[in-house]
Amino acid sequence: YWRCRNIAENPEEAFALDPNDYLAARAYGGQIQAIIHSHPKGGKASIPDQKACTRMKIPWYIYLIPEDQWLTINPC
Repeated sequence: YWRCRNIAENPEEAFALDPNDYLAARAYGGQIQAIIHSHPKGGKASIPDQKACTRMKIPWYIYLIPEDQWLTINPC
């Protein structure tokens, strides 16, 4: 696990992975196996989440805080 910052303008509403943190994680541990983030307000994976997952070609695990459950999205 490598903690990365969310650099979105409004991190309560959007997720943007800090590219420097992502590169540091790759340099430290090699292959990235998944992206993990949370949805503080719950709900399903957003369209940007789905597009980024497909673009990155790795699974995304999203913790839905109000529902206390995990959501998995896989690249298409």
